[in-house]
Amino acid sequence: MSSSISRPLTTDIDPFLPAWGLPTSHERLVKRANSTMDEIQAFYDAMMPRLEEIIEYLNQFPIAEIPEADQPLANAALAMCEVDNAVNKWKSPTLESGIDIRRILEKAHLYDRPRS
Repeated sequence: MSSSISRPLTTDIDPFLPAWGLPTSHERLVKRANSTMDEIQAFYDAMMPRLEEIIEYLNQFPIAEIPEADQPLANAALAMCEVDNAVNKWKSPTLESGIDIRRILEKAHLYDRPRS
């Protein structure tokens, strides 16, 4: 019989969830590109010490069965992947020599016209 892990207390990171707990990778990348380094760093500094326990908690669910109430938390954990290079390598929200993510239009399917 497996024991479930209780949801970590997240009052310290809850203020970041509406802004960073976005449902798609594209939305999270655009959020990073449109944010200041101070905003990105504040999010990173709040999440990083808690990331291991958040992932441990979320790992008890199959990805498709993460409770709806925990989706913003799961998406914020994924957003850490989107901000890591900005914080630890580039020291900038975007890579100056890279493509501007804000120019990429998201498509639902391969043959769809891009969403505007």
